[in-house]
Amino acid sequence: MDKLLRAEIIATVQRATMEANEVYNERHLKDSELCQYVSIFTKRWLKNNGHMLPRTRAEWKDEKGDHHTGWLYPLHKIQRMISTGEIKNLTT
Repeated sequence: MDKLLRAEIIATVQRATMEANEVYNERHLKDSELCQYVSIFTKRWLKNNGHMLPRTRAEWKDEKGDHHTGWLYPLHKIQRMISTGEIKNLTT
């Protein structure tokens, strides 16, 4: 096996693993739960700076007006950001 083929196989396995974790096995956590799994974050930091992280929430409208849930943070994606150093490049 030559070096190029080996590198392609490794890259394919890494992409597949990332996809499995971040798409099919992703866990979306509330701020307090994320703080337990990723100790570099505090609830206060998330309240002030959470918009810099990937996050989502459900939003809907009905006869009573606009509504939304609290923010949910993708655990595996944030863990990858930490391991690759991407977390060091957060901007507002």
